[in-house]
Amino acid sequence: MSVQASSAGPITATGTQPRNHDGQAIAITVFSTIKWTGRVFLPVLFLVTRKVPSLTGTLRELSFIHFARWAVIRKLPYNGPPQRKGRLRYPHMYFESNFNGGWEEYIDAFSHILTSGMTAFWGSSFGFPKPLPTAPFKAYIQVNETEADHYYCAYPDATSTMIQRALELDAKIARLALSGAEMEPDAFAAAYRAFLTDAQACV
Repeated sequence: MSVQASSAGPITATGTQPRNHDGQAIAITVFSTIKWTGRVFLPVLFLVTRKVPSLTGTLRELSFIHFARWAVIRKLPYNGPPQRKGRLRYPHMYFESNFNGGWEEYIDAFSHILTSGMTAFWGSSFGFPKPLPTAPFKAYIQVNETEADHYYCAYPDATSTMIQRALELDAKIARLALSGAEMEPDAFAAAYRAFLTDAQACV
């Protein structure tokens, strides 16, 4: 699945990109308050998804997503008044992700493709309306979203799949260069033709 957007990204009223944008890349950060059931269920869910990577296989296949992480926050570092010291009264779900494309399309993908997963991760949060229909879920994310103060992406115009394929292609070229240094012209020509066939999936 792919989402296209202008490489320039959205522009604010001041003529600059929002702080959580870098080219086509966007960062999203969401805090939601967890019910008491989540204190027991979520650590188990996190453990299971780490032990069984196939459970997040669909998420990994969405090439416009660079990164996605859920974590439970029980306390925050103390930074002085008016903040209170100690643990939070209620734990919070902390979700962060980087992706290419539009915000609306990103939430749509989560809602329609990862419906059961979104319910598992956010189902124990107060106010969670279920992933479908998407309008209430988008409103829920907007209410709980926090804009980043600063966001940097090393490859703002590339998806994670593009980067992975570029790295794979680089490794194939390095192997050809190493083996080709000792080849006769005819042997290198045959190896190069085989390389072109093998590298088609990377370009």
